[in-house]
Amino acid sequence: MIENDYDNTIIPLPKVNRKILAKVIEYCKCHLEVPKAEDKTTKEDLKTFDAEFVKFDESTLFNLMLVWIFSNLYG
Repeated sequence: MIENDYDNTIIPLPKVNRKILAKVIEYCKCHLEVPKAEDKTTKEDLKTFDAEFVKFDESTLFNLMLVWIFSNLYG
């Protein structure tokens, strides 16, 4: 959604607590702040970030997946 200029779109996120919302914002910031250049180092850094980002307990992963599902329904 962010990459497709939906940054002003309201996405309803029922039952999303502040811990999960903070993680979503962290993820979005990282992906937005990465230069769009074809820099191989930057892409590798992003892959590393993504791999580390998903190391959560099942409950947190489930809630992050719900945010992803809702964002895809409304985006």
